Amino acid sequence: MKKLQVKCLTWGSLSKISMGNPNAGFTEGNIQTAKKIITPEGSALNYISGQCQRHGIRERFAEVGEALSTPVDGEVETTLGDPASYIDDDLFGYMIAVTGDNRKRTSPVRIAPLVSLFPYRGDRDLLTKTRKASDKGGNMVETEIYSTFMRGGGLIELDRVGKFDSSEIKDKATEIPVVERNRRLSIFLDSLMTLWTGGKQTNILSDISPKFIVFSFQTVKLPFLLEAVSCDTKGKVDAAKLLDSLSNYSTVTTQVIIGTTGVIDSSEIEAITKDDIQILPIAEAFARVKETLFKL
Repeated sequence: MKKLQVKCLTWGSLSKISMGNPNAGFTEGNIQTAKKIITPEGSALNYISGQCQRHGIRERFAEVGEALSTPVDGEVETTLGDPASYIDDDLFGYMIAVTGDNRKRTSPVRIAPLVSLFPYRGDRDLLTKTRKASDKGGNMVETEIYSTFMRGGGLIELDRVGKFDSSEIKDKATEIPVVERNRRLSIFLDSLMTLWTGGKQTNILSDISPKFIVFSFQTVKLPFLLEAVSCDTKGKVDAAKLLDSLSNYSTVTTQVIIGTTGVIDSSEIEAITKDDIQILPIAEAFARVKETLFKL
């Protein structure tokens, strides 16, 4: 029987926002809103967009000295479109549509929004912009803020990272060496584990990095973990829901690695003893994912 190829790595995660508004929405009068989505029953859930998270990951790339693809001005700003040379063009893709050069690379790395597990309650932070250089007084500004647990996740198409066909590059189809591919995946995972980004960080510093994460190596590209990870208002993981999902999709998973921290109560998950599920402190879990990737 032919062994099925591992085609993707997916993950589902939980983050905790003690207080913040990392990804603001529109300004309404003197109120800076937070991004929200309305559920079918009418609740407003805060979210942090995938674009915001990708921006933060790019910032982490730059902080470790990684060269990023230069933005190119035009009717629609794009990048150099050189995935062989630049990690962000490889992992996050691009679209170039100019005379004589039409190329597109769909991102092999897909990022889901971080969505609050609980409704927004209308909290606001009051900011006073004082004027010390004159006696004109100050301005009152309000910012919507929230405290919640957020669910996120993503998917990496492992069979596309570091590989480029003729529709994506100027030359014929090619791929980068495996060592470089693994290095880029390692940098991405490090950036995901240490992710913090968004606005209002000067006065309302927020940490959106995962405090509980489930990784799944799969033979089928399906982000089923996005709906499988959740917790209650005290931060206790819903073990039954997660185990049900892992059981339902066990035929397409080859390995599951779970990372935990003390911020999220994962005691029921940690009591599990299954050969195909590894449960580790979060730093060790990320390291184990890297080890597995490098063996593929």
